[in-house]
Amino acid sequence: MLRTLKSTDKFFLGERGFSLLGNCYLTKSNPYSWNDNTLTLKDGCAFAFRVGNSWKFIENMGDIKIRVEDYLDVPGALKYGHDYFVYLVLDKAQVGIVISENSTWPEGYDDETSRKIGGFHFGAVRVVSDDGLYVPVDGEGNKFGSSKVIWQKNVTKGIVPNSVWDLANRPRTLFGSMVKVGLIWVSIYQASMKYPFSFMDGNSLTHVAEGELQSQYGAYPVSGIYGLCQYNFTELSERVGMRLLTYQEFLMAAYGAPQGHDHDNEYGWTDVDNKVRARCGCSVDLESGNYDPENGAKPYAVSAMNVVDTTGNVWEWLGEYTNRHDAASGDWTYYDQLGKDMGQIYGWKTDSFSSLAAGGHWHRGSYCGARAINPDDQPWKVNVHIGTRLCCPGL
Repeated sequence: MLRTLKSTDKFFLGERGFSLLGNCYLTKSNPYSWNDNTLTLKDGCAFAFRVGNSWKFIENMGDIKIRVEDYLDVPGALKYGHDYFVYLVLDKAQVGIVISENSTWPEGYDDETSRKIGGFHFGAVRVVSDDGLYVPVDGEGNKFGSSKVIWQKNVTKGIVPNSVWDLANRPRTLFGSMVKVGLIWVSIYQASMKYPFSFMDGNSLTHVAEGELQSQYGAYPVSGIYGLCQYNFTELSERVGMRLLTYQEFLMAAYGAPQGHDHDNEYGWTDVDNKVRARCGCSVDLESGNYDPENGAKPYAVSAMNVVDTTGNVWEWLGEYTNRHDAASGDWTYYDQLGKDMGQIYGWKTDSFSSLAAGGHWHRGSYCGARAINPDDQPWKVNVHIGTRLCCPGL
């Protein structure tokens, strides 16, 4: 139960205004019960609440099971591809829990009567083994099996278990639509445009002047279509407190995602006849960007870590670089490739330096997959096939 303590009670809440037993206090109640959208607020957590010029202190005296749909500020079904936020709220002398899509405070409350304590994403979930190893399973629980529902198609929807965060277990940057992969938090969706991009000198080889990236279901992934090169993506990621993944981190995030097919888009946007990129997400209507469970595109394009579109759609620039020595002849010297007033590259030839990209793109078929890698493109290259995905460390 939640109880309000008197401000005179001796209670240590730490510098961040909360305390807990263990390393987190908010979890999906049973992460392997895929259709049970219930959270647990664990016993032993407590929070400071600023109300006007005084403080209130709230303590939880036992595990609280939260059936999410019963706690929504706006009644209705959970929306696929959306983030939700968990709040403690004060209503006169009573304290309660409200869940909302609003990232500021829930309907009917304000910043003095509510405190955000966590959140989660509702979307695509790959069914995995219940031993904590995240191995994809078929309909009978066989790892990488083919009984009943084959493992590649064993995808459902619900609260994404590794998207649940709280004030102790959270991404450093609340970028939105993220999952925890090892020690980092990764955007579920390939980066899309939140605000339009412009360049300081009208040229992508200069710095980005304006624009912002996001992780959002149903949006088009950003790529060189917008004039962006890898240097620009690096700048844009830093501006929102994020960064590009390494290849090792991509492998971790993409683990358990099926390989693409040459002549269908079930496991990724990869059909060799595709002409353009598709909207981000599984079972997405290509026109509206809305969830379409019956006819939506790439319904199984999700990894065991619940990261979407790691196979196909657009290549993903990584934050790593390599040197190429494949020229028949060359000369170790300086080359002016990096943009005006950006210095020069010292290399074997003009394109001897490149940046890694992973995953594959929209018409590469079975070449696309969870380990697909491309070391061919230079970081200054504007390529319509290459976008990115962002990540950040946890607190």
